[in-house]
Amino acid sequence: MPILSAPLSSSTETPPGSFNFKKTLERNFPGAYPSDAFVDYSQFRLHPFGMNQKNSIACVSVCRDEIATPFMNRLHHAWNGVFNFSSLAGMLYLGITGFQAAHHHAPNTDAREKYVYFAFPHIAIDENGTPGNCRRTGRQALSQACGALIKILQDPPRGEASLNLDPDDVEQSLLTQRLFKKFGFGEIPDLVTLTKGTQQIIREDLERMIQLTIDPRRTDYAVFTGIQIHGPAHKDWIWIETSYVFVDGVRKPLL
Repeated sequence: MPILSAPLSSSTETPPGSFNFKKTLERNFPGAYPSDAFVDYSQFRLHPFGMNQKNSIACVSVCRDEIATPFMNRLHHAWNGVFNFSSLAGMLYLGITGFQAAHHHAPNTDAREKYVYFAFPHIAIDENGTPGNCRRTGRQALSQACGALIKILQDPPRGEASLNLDPDDVEQSLLTQRLFKKFGFGEIPDLVTLTKGTQQIIREDLERMIQLTIDPRRTDYAVFTGIQIHGPAHKDWIWIETSYVFVDGVRKPLL
C-alpha cells in the first residue's frame, strides 16, 4: 500500500490532450485524488486507528449509474466486501432499518464494532472541461452524468415543478424535494454547484443516521464524503469534502 503524505496531484493521471479538463478539475475540485490512490490512502490513514478489512465493515453510497461502479468495486476489493447504500445521485434513502442492517453485518471479533462510511455523488467532466459530459462504452453519442441531477436542471421552472412524491419515480422525486428545499425556488444553480449541494445533503443525512443508529460507547467509525469525478479516457478522481474518524468517543480529522 503506498504511503502518501498529501493528496496526489491530478496531473499524475491526466490523459494526454486534456488540458481543459485539468483546469476545470483543479478549479472546482482542488486536491482531488485519482480513484485508486484514494482507496489505498484511505486504508493507510485508518490503519493507525485499528480499522482494517478484517475488523470493519465498509458502507458505500454512490450513484446507481454504471460508471460509478468501478469505484464501488475498488472499495469492495479493498474492504473484502461492502454494504451497498446506493441510490440515484448517491442519496441515502435506506433509513434507520438499512443502517442497522449494515451494522449488524459488521465483524465483532473484539469488544468494539467498526464501520467505515463512503458517500459520494458524482459528476463528469469531458476533455474540453465541460461539466456533465462523458463518454460511455458502446454509445456513440455524448452522454452525461449525473443524469438525475441534470434532469432537475432540465425540468420545468421551479414554480411549475411538482414536489409531490411520485410512487413511479420515488428516488428522483425525493431528490427533487431535498434539493428544492436546500436551494429554494430561486435561480437554478449550475451543475457543479448542484452536485456540491447534493454532497452536503448526503453528508448531513449520513451524520444524522449515524447519530440515530450508533452507540459510541461500543462503536468506532470513519466518514469519507465528497464527489466522484469521471474524466476523459474513463479515468476517475475523488474529491474529499469531509473525512474524519470517531474512535473511543473522540473525533479526529483524516485526509
